[in-house]
Amino acid sequence: MTKSDPLSPRPTQPAASKRPLKKWARRSAMALGVFIVLLLVIIGVAGTGPVLRAVTPMLNETVAAATDSQFELGRVEGSIWTGLQIDSLLMARDVDGFHLELENGVFDWSPLALLTGRLQIDRVSMARTSVILPDGSAPSEPEDETDEESSGFSLPLEIGLDELALDEIAIVDPVSGKSFLYELQASAAAGRNLSAKAKLDLTPLDGGADRLAVDLDFDGPDQKLRADIDGKIDREGLVMTLAGLDPESAADITILLKGAGPADDWKGNIDLSASGYATLRGDVGVQLSSDAVGFGFDGGLEPLELISDQLPEQVRKVIELGISGAFDLESDHLSFDRLAVEMPGALDVSGTADIDIAESQVAAKISANVDPVLSSLIDDQVRWGMLNVDLAAKGGFDLPDVQLSINGRDIETPVSTIAGLSARADLAPVSGGIIGDDDLAASVTVTTKGHVWQDDSLGAIVGDNQSLSVESVISSDFANINLRQLLLETPAMTVRGQAMLDDAMVVSDAGLTADVADLSIFGPISGLDLSGQGQVSLTDIKWSMENGGGFDVAVNGTQTGFGISDLDRIVGPSPTLAGSVAISPAFDMAIDLNQVQTATVTGAAKVDLTETFGQMAIDANLDIAPGTVPPGIGVAIAPAKLTIALDGPTSAPAGVINLSTAKVDAAGQVLENVKLVSKMGWSAQSVLSLTNTVKFNRANAKYDLAANVVMPSDALRVEDISLRGEHIDLRGDITLPEYAVPMQGKFALSKLDAVMLSDFGVPFTNGAMTADIALVPDGTQQTVNVTATTKGLRLEAAPGEDPVRVDHINLAADVTNAFEAPVISATLEGKDIFASDIAINDVTVGANGGLDALDVSLKTRGTWQANVPFSVDALTKLGLGDDLRVDASKFDVFIADQKVALREPLSFVQKSDGTQQLDADITVGSGQLRAVLDHKAKQMISADVTLEGVDLGPWGAIAGFDGLDGTANLSAMLREKPGETPTASVKGQIDGITAKAAKGLKPLKMDLDVSLKDAELSGAASLGNDDEQILKANGKVPLAISILEQEFSPDMSAPVVGSVRLDGEIAEFWPYVPAPDHDLSGNIKLALDVSGRLDDIAWKGDIKLADGAYENLEYGTIIDGLTFTGDFDQTGLSIPSITATDGGSGTLDGSVDLALNQGSMVKYDVGLKLTNMALSRKDELQFWADVDTSVTGTEGGADIKSRVMLQRGEVDLTLALPETVPSLDVANLPGAEEKAKAKKEQEEKGGFVGNLDVLVDIPGRLFVRGKGLDSEWGGKLEVSGTTDDPRIVGKLSALRGQLDIIGKTFVIKDSNITFAGGSPPDPMLDIKGVYTTSDLEVTAGFQGPASDPELVLTSNPSLPEDEILSQVLFGKSQGSLSAIEAVQLASAVNELSGGGSGLDVVGSVRRFIGADVLQVGGGEDGPEVKVGKYLTDGVYVGTKAGSTPGSSGVEVEIEITPNISVTSETTEIDSTAGIQYRLDY
Repeated sequence: MTKSDPLSPRPTQPAASKRPLKKWARRSAMALGVFIVLLLVIIGVAGTGPVLRAVTPMLNETVAAATDSQFELGRVEGSIWTGLQIDSLLMARDVDGFHLELENGVFDWSPLALLTGRLQIDRVSMARTSVILPDGSAPSEPEDETDEESSGFSLPLEIGLDELALDEIAIVDPVSGKSFLYELQASAAAGRNLSAKAKLDLTPLDGGADRLAVDLDFDGPDQKLRADIDGKIDREGLVMTLAGLDPESAADITILLKGAGPADDWKGNIDLSASGYATLRGDVGVQLSSDAVGFGFDGGLEPLELISDQLPEQVRKVIELGISGAFDLESDHLSFDRLAVEMPGALDVSGTADIDIAESQVAAKISANVDPVLSSLIDDQVRWGMLNVDLAAKGGFDLPDVQLSINGRDIETPVSTIAGLSARADLAPVSGGIIGDDDLAASVTVTTKGHVWQDDSLGAIVGDNQSLSVESVISSDFANINLRQLLLETPAMTVRGQAMLDDAMVVSDAGLTADVADLSIFGPISGLDLSGQGQVSLTDIKWSMENGGGFDVAVNGTQTGFGISDLDRIVGPSPTLAGSVAISPAFDMAIDLNQVQTATVTGAAKVDLTETFGQMAIDANLDIAPGTVPPGIGVAIAPAKLTIALDGPTSAPAGVINLSTAKVDAAGQVLENVKLVSKMGWSAQSVLSLTNTVKFNRANAKYDLAANVVMPSDALRVEDISLRGEHIDLRGDITLPEYAVPMQGKFALSKLDAVMLSDFGVPFTNGAMTADIALVPDGTQQTVNVTATTKGLRLEAAPGEDPVRVDHINLAADVTNAFEAPVISATLEGKDIFASDIAINDVTVGANGGLDALDVSLKTRGTWQANVPFSVDALTKLGLGDDLRVDASKFDVFIADQKVALREPLSFVQKSDGTQQLDADITVGSGQLRAVLDHKAKQMISADVTLEGVDLGPWGAIAGFDGLDGTANLSAMLREKPGETPTASVKGQIDGITAKAAKGLKPLKMDLDVSLKDAELSGAASLGNDDEQILKANGKVPLAISILEQEFSPDMSAPVVGSVRLDGEIAEFWPYVPAPDHDLSGNIKLALDVSGRLDDIAWKGDIKLADGAYENLEYGTIIDGLTFTGDFDQTGLSIPSITATDGGSGTLDGSVDLALNQGSMVKYDVGLKLTNMALSRKDELQFWADVDTSVTGTEGGADIKSRVMLQRGEVDLTLALPETVPSLDVANLPGAEEKAKAKKEQEEKGGFVGNLDVLVDIPGRLFVRGKGLDSEWGGKLEVSGTTDDPRIVGKLSALRGQLDIIGKTFVIKDSNITFAGGSPPDPMLDIKGVYTTSDLEVTAGFQGPASDPELVLTSNPSLPEDEILSQVLFGKSQGSLSAIEAVQLASAVNELSGGGSGLDVVGSVRRFIGADVLQVGGGEDGPEVKVGKYLTDGVYVGTKAGSTPGSSGVEVEIEITPNISVTSETTEIDSTAGIQYRLDY
């Protein structure tokens, strides 16, 4: 600005303005100086002893209130500016026992140094410091969380502490009761350039080992640090005591740290040792910068003896540690770029981590390779080939996402080996409010492959691959857990589950289901051959400690099978169990199975367990179906009801078990209304007793079975055993001391009717048995005494046969050491035993000795066929140990005059190794039987049998073939050695074969020669004599078999060759055929040739019969001139023509065609035509007929078609019917139901069925005569149905005839016999006879079924039957009869009524006078009476008296032979004599 500028201010005046400024400055300086002086004076005065002592009470009160303790500051001397001395300071807190006391403290410093920017403390000392530590009784208080933020660091001034001296520090720990005494010397200095020094020396004064020496020097300008730290923490020192460690297990800790260097690359080394445990040595590095601190450590951790001695040798190694990272000062970020832990050859752990302190975030990864050698740390209980562990965490400090994975191979555990293992666990926060706002999702997955279990049973269940996964959600406060899914999968089973849980252990919404796809996985553990599928489901699972809980249970099976037919039948393919389980807070359990459903058992059951399972109650009600009982044991039951009611202590429940059923069928024995009651009870001494009763009915008789079982600790007693009923009375008791043999007891069978045994397979009809059995202890051995008696035993016999009779048997037996090495002494005696043709007078069997040497004797006498006496006397020693041995010293059998006896003692041995030896030399009648066997299993076999010089004549006579004679010789041998084919031969011969019926014929000779050699079987047989060879046969076939190797499968492709030739007169050998009522003759020729292979045998041959003749000696049937020629092979037989006559004009023509198809199906076609053939020539039955028959079919059935035309026939009732009516055994005919059942059984068996189509035509000439009857019949019958069930339809009518009865002749009129097709045939009779007088017509007839005909007697005009008979016999009424006529009338009534049930007056008179014959009759010549007697066998003398001349006289008849008699008769008029001859055909 210039002077000419009008706006410029006025120029300043410097001299005038400076004078006031200096003045105010001087005045201000003076004022400030005065203020400072005054302030210093005030401070100086305030810091003096008097002032401090004046404020001490106020200070004590203020501090005590602030610290809630007693606080007392003692006398203060000196000035705070020149130095202070405090004689004492006390601080005590009653709440936890803390006590601090300081004595003779000194504080000396230089206040003026503050003017230079330095805090200089020259000395701080304390003569004694006493501390009593808190006793731990004060309640803990949560620490206040403070949010401290760093605002950077800088020193406003320099600091210097020349001396810190605590001469005596006394510390008392009231918890352990220990006290400690230390001295502390220290100094420190720090400059504003960050240079610093510090020294500290803590030394024990009481002989302890705790010490610490620290020397630190940091050069700020040069950024260099030197550090030297040396210290020790004694195991009994203050630090270990405050840590609560036991000196016995604690260690002495020493630490040594030394290092020097620049701050950006400082290096040092550390040596940290815990005596006896481990030593850590390594290099430490620190890198300081303006914004970060880097750090690192590389070293090793070496285990010492207390640890290494506990480790396996292979892991007693130094663990190498490596850590490096940095801390960012500006971002509060800590990072670890290297985390390494390595035990060479054992463990390798590596990882990284980033920690954001400002944001409270972490991200870390750790991986570990665990060498198999570390399995030694767990005693190799688990071993592996490879094991990797990976851990990752990311997220906030409070709860980061965590992932853990484990992978392993070739893992061996105590129970299994695992080829591959993979496991993963995840924990992470999840949003969505499943439980709350900050839920956690946790999941675990474990998968195994190639899992092989040592326990095969467990391995079968879980298989070789498993997968387990668990998914859950956890609330942020861990108070609730939602187990969303539990899934276990194996090859054959899947288990699923879910649940909700809280911190009070309340379970809700829970369920568990196991699905088994194949129940066979439980087969090994159950021992059953299981099959099918199954499911176990637990639903609505609930639990709380307050209310308890429970669940519903369901068990289902599909297509289940147990491999046991009985169990499969009972359970069935679809068993079901359903119910519920309730559990109280006291863990009382109520199981309610409201549905028990199997194939044969249904119902419900309840089980209550209370008082910590100390009490139990069972209530079951089950229905048992008939199929529950195995069908193969012969027992069947009707539907049954089973109830169980038990209540009481779990170890001793009492109650009743009931089983009832309407019927039990045991092997045909029907028990009805069966009721079993078993009462379970316990004594005051906890002894179990079971009172068992069974009531049942059998064959309308009641039976009671009872047995009481008592089970004290020292014995098992079965008392009051009884079985009582109509046919039996058995009672007894058994005791097993100490639940082991020997037993003590007895049984008394006072009654057993043998008829009761008939229903058990022994068909007795009569007899009784009694027995007594005693079980007697003999030291440690068991003795059994038995006596038994039977009387009057009778066995059921077929109709017409005599029953087997055993009149008397006595048994007495004693067995000692019965359960270990039984020694037997027994005798059985029997008398009067009859069976078929055998009658035994007496028999005695004895047995004495042990099973290894048991002497058995047998003696008996009797007869065979009533006239052949026999006896047996035998003595044998039996060895029944591991080897079976029989040594017979005596075996004498006499049959009539023939003897079978041992020439030498017989021995037979069969050893446990398969060796067999036999040596027998026996006399057989006139001959000898010799047998020798030597067989060593798999080694050799040699056998020889010879039969020499046996005369067959006496044996034939014994067998009823009197006159049959011959001498038999036979030899047989067998040899085989390993590797060789067996050789064998059978050679036999019967010479001089004759028979009584073959007198005049040259004796025959039979030869047999069979051999096995070089794997070929060949043989030859012949029958004949020197004049004629009737039969020859030979053949051979390869046969590669082995007796030693038990190989009997020949080569089926081997060729077969054979031939049979038969050529001779049948009459030459027919006498030797035991067919006395048949006679056959003629010339027969047969040629048969066999060829082919074993699996395809071919044969071919022909047969011829010439001049054949057959006669049936019973019926007189004759077939003469029988001739046929046929041929046959493997396809069938063909006889195109068969011709014969009946010895007269009758002829026979026929043919046979039989075909064998593949599969051995037989088809045949037989035709037969008879013309005027005499089919029967018996005197009582003669008839001739034309027959045309054809039969076609197979072995399963045939069609039979026949046409029969009767030419002539006669029936002579005089010969056909007996003089008296024999008694007949009556058998009830089967009803319709029984016949239908039999027919069904026959169809199921597939038996032969013959279909009938037969037509019988009787045009007339069928005469029935005799017994007063002379009649002729005719008619037609049609027969259909089957051979087992023929149906006859047709009618026979009387063409003419008359019947002479009661002295009168009745003319047969309008009489028919009608067949209506019933089964069995039962024709309807309608037979009438008419007798006519001048004023009376009488009709007598039989009407109704033939099985039950009714005699009908009527007259015209109508009269009573007695009056009709009186008119017919005497021509007058009944009231006009004489005495003799009355007798005749009674006889006539008796005759018409059958003579079986009325008054037999004539018979009574005959027996009274001793006559053999008494006849009263009448005819045209009037009444006649005949009386006679047989003087001897075949000589008869009689007399007769009549009412007309020549009707009275004497008769004599003498039988010369059965067919020739001489007769003589003399009357008052003349005498006659003659010879009668009768020939029966």
